[in-house]
Amino acid sequence: MTKAKKKSSHEPRPDDQPPQPPADETPEAAPPEVDLQAERDDLMDRLQRVSADYANFQKRTHREKQDDRQFARADVIKGLLPVLDDMERALAAAREDHGEDDPLFQGMQLVHAKALEALGKFGLTVIDAVGQSFDPDRHAALMQQPSDDAPDQTVLQELQKGYALNGRTLRPSGVVVSCQPPTPDQTDSEDAEDPEDIDADV
Repeated sequence: MTKAKKKSSHEPRPDDQPPQPPADETPEAAPPEVDLQAERDDLMDRLQRVSADYANFQKRTHREKQDDRQFARADVIKGLLPVLDDMERALAAAREDHGEDDPLFQGMQLVHAKALEALGKFGLTVIDAVGQSFDPDRHAALMQQPSDDAPDQTVLQELQKGYALNGRTLRPSGVVVSCQPPTPDQTDSEDAEDPEDIDADV
């Protein structure tokens, strides 16, 4: 009995064990897959931003090259507009002198049409003028003319043809624009003499 008591006295008791932290408070290291996933997401985000920036750069460069070509083309075509004006004046003179059935007039008309067709391939178009509402971006008002028939600010006559290049005005049309005729009261007031002027003359 004594030996059994001594042996049991050397066995560790529950009170002698070091305290253990609760199971839910034990720190756990994040799995390696989580770190790799976050790193991959970050790299994909950077790659998408770089790709978007590069795509925008390509578009901007392409647009700038197109603008440069169009501006260079515009200068050349604008220099040819006086030639078209001369051809149209020659056509008008040939029509008046020889008539539209004359071979000379028909030949000049064909040359003029071919010139417009060739320039049209580069984006040149004629601006509509007569009968249109006055547009300061496409028309240049050279004169105003009172009219009872046309609404106010309507193009009555084209004195110089206008042209656009790829939708942009290259040269505005020189036009005559309608305005409202003066009322009878305005006409009477303009015709009436100022009494002070009469006294001054006396």
